[in-house]
Amino acid sequence: MRRLKRHLLEIDCELKNMAQKEKSFEELTEEVIRERGYLAVLYFDLHAKSSEEVKNLMVGFVGKLTKEPGVAYAVGEIDQPMEKGGIFSTWAEVKLLVRDFPSLARISSLYSPIGVEISRPHEVKLNLGEAQKILLDSSQISQSFTRHIMEKVLSKDELADYQKKMDSRAEIGRKLLEKKQ
Repeated sequence: MRRLKRHLLEIDCELKNMAQKEKSFEELTEEVIRERGYLAVLYFDLHAKSSEEVKNLMVGFVGKLTKEPGVAYAVGEIDQPMEKGGIFSTWAEVKLLVRDFPSLARISSLYSPIGVEISRPHEVKLNLGEAQKILLDSSQISQSFTRHIMEKVLSKDELADYQKKMDSRAEIGRKLLEKKQ
């Protein structure tokens, strides 16, 4: 695969304390993986009307990833944008160190990478709480997407009816939580 000159972008997440900031990437990786974290490479594409715009959007996008809950560290390489038919396209390879599998699953669901490779550890282990969190996060993301689409296509009356159904759904959810406690 022919690669053009890459723009190297290195973004450090805000770490919880100064001691963590002074650790090397390798030390931080070992610590996070030891505590049930994951090191993964995610690939994202982006398209815009100018080379500069697509680069800036991708830099901002990678920066946004570093602020996601559960992200310990992220480093991204952005490929030189290419133009085709008046549209500039590029991709980023983002090395992402996350504190748990639910965080990785949520980021993948929210940001729709075009590729995901889990580098370490070599086996995924989930406890029941993590599995339930993944399922609930997936449900919430799906519901948010559905709500967004519905708001765009429904008439005012249909939207009001839809909102009543969503309010009822929220009430049922609260009752289920109370029942569990």
